[in-house]
Order: sequence, then structure tokens, then C-alpha cells
Amino acid sequence: MAPEIKLFSSFLLRTCRDMPCPVVVLFLLMSVYTQTTCASQPTVHMTIKPSTKLQYCSFFANRAPNIQLGLKNCTWFKESSCCRQKEIDALFPRVKPLRGASPACQKYTNYLMCYVCAPNQGDFYMKESLTVCEEFCDSWYDACQKAALKGSVIKDLYSNGSEYCHSRRFKVQPARKGGCFFFDAKQDTSRALCPSSDLTTLGINVISSILFLFGLDLIHNFDHLLSIS
Repeated sequence: MAPEIKLFSSFLLRTCRDMPCPVVVLFLLMSVYTQTTCASQPTVHMTIKPSTKLQYCSFFANRAPNIQLGLKNCTWFKESSCCRQKEIDALFPRVKPLRGASPACQKYTNYLMCYVCAPNQGDFYMKESLTVCEEFCDSWYDACQKAALKGSVIKDLYSNGSEYCHSRRFKVQPARKGGCFFFDAKQDTSRALCPSSDLTTLGINVISSILFLFGLDLIHNFDHLLSIS
């Protein structure tokens, strides 16, 4: 559990006798959910220098990318997309989810599948071969290492992301060299990844408002508690 949640939870528990305890339980359950959901979420963030080449859709006979506001998946590419929703509907169901895959694993697998929508796919998909950045392979592997593949746990089959990507018949190279697929989770406009710290902040604010209604000078006391911690 994050330090700020531990601190606030301890404070709430000490004041439970002066307030409705279900409020305490509600906050604790919310904080545990947030932490367990985020526990396996990779946190690799980096910036890939955008390509200056003319963008074309090498997966779709070199047609030009265009606006696809109707995308229900891979929505971060809707302003300039190589794929259309009907193509996602046809392609994505062919990929069976890994057994025991966590939400983070499912998300990273989906990010990779969305390469067919990337307007710069001409940089990393050539001659029916996909090149994935080593850093993305590592994030994908970290998210999926506890899932099962071929009847075994992935972390028992492969020791790192590069090995895992190679096993999927992808080429792998460092992002610094360019010419490889990479996706930063911060670009995910679906906002369906693990809750951010904003959720914890929102929860604290909501609980603080509730407690104030019960006559507790929470803001003053909590600020003092933070100042002496």
C-alpha cells in the first residue's frame, strides 16, 4: 500500500470511534483495489522521436492513413489511423487471450495489436514482418509474465521481453535505433489502465468532505499529521 494511503488510513482508524466506521471501510477497500490493480502495471515511459517519412499503411497495401472517429478500440489513433473499425472487428478476435492474463497484460497485448492502426507503421512493419522496440517487449513481458502460454507460465519459458517477442516471431531492436513499434501507456485515451494517483486524491477529497459533515476538523488535523510525519 502506498505510504500516503497508509498514513491516511491510520489516521482514519484512530478517529473511527468518532465517525461512522463504514466510511473508513469504504476508503480502505478503495485504496486496496487501487493498489492491487496497479501492482503489476509497468511504468516504462519514454519518448520516441516521430518519423519524418511520408506515412503510409504497409499492413493495408500502402494506403494512406486517415481520420477514423468511429474507432471503438485503438482510439488514440482515431485522428490519423491506418485501420478501420470493420478491420479491427475482423482481425482482433483471431487473437486468443492468454490464460490467466491480468488486466495490464490484456492492455499491453491490445496495444501491440493496435500496431495495425498506427499511421507510422511503414517504419516498423515491412515485408509482413513486425519489428518491436525492446523496451515495449520488456513492458509487455512484465505485464504478462504470470500468464500461461503453451501450458506453462511465461516467466518460466522466457527470461526477458526480447525472448518473449522473438518467440512471437517479431524482430526486436532498441528504441534508440528507431524503426520499431513502441507505445507509451500514457497515450491510452481509453483511460482503462490501472487507476492513477488522481483516484486516490479524489477519494481523499470525497472522504474529507463526508467527515467534515460529521464535525471533524479533518483538513487541519490531516495537514498537521503530514507536517510531522
